[in-house]
Amino acid sequence: MLSFAATLTVIEAREEARRGQPLSASQKARLQELFAAHADLVWRLLLRQGLGQAQADDGLQQVFAVALRRLGEIEAGKERSFLCSCAINVAKGLAQPKEDLPGELPDQESSLDLDEQSDAARKRKLAFELLAKLDEPLRLVLVLQDVEGLTKQETAQTLGIPEGTVASRTRRAREVFKELLAARVGVKP
Repeated sequence: MLSFAATLTVIEAREEARRGQPLSASQKARLQELFAAHADLVWRLLLRQGLGQAQADDGLQQVFAVALRRLGEIEAGKERSFLCSCAINVAKGLAQPKEDLPGELPDQESSLDLDEQSDAARKRKLAFELLAKLDEPLRLVLVLQDVEGLTKQETAQTLGIPEGTVASRTRRAREVFKELLAARVGVKP
């Protein structure tokens, strides 16, 4: 994942070319605050929408460029929902075909021994492959709620759908995921 400094450099160059003036100190500070609080989530969400690491880096820059342009519109307390919505939209624009989804997410268990790392990597790869098989509406609610930990309300705000729809999609996504997992490992659900 790109650092804030690298992301800011690209965003500043784009915005200065677009607007003809540099970013203000308050814009930079607010963008840095958003980046520090949410960049990891946004980057993981981009990866889980089928982007490779380089595309996720590009997407991360795009999401925070949008956030910069819309700083005045982002409601306090709804920053995470706003950024997740942006990430989903950016990922759609950058997405690869489903068949080309990356096989696993970057390794996050660097302190584990090799056997545990290997087992964790296999589980991540399997989970990612199964998520890729879900229809997008089901995959999005499952990733946002069960993987990224957004609340039902935040997920509804992010996707622009009622909370009841979030609940029913989440239930259905979990059922389909369990069925896919059972079929993959050869057991009855």
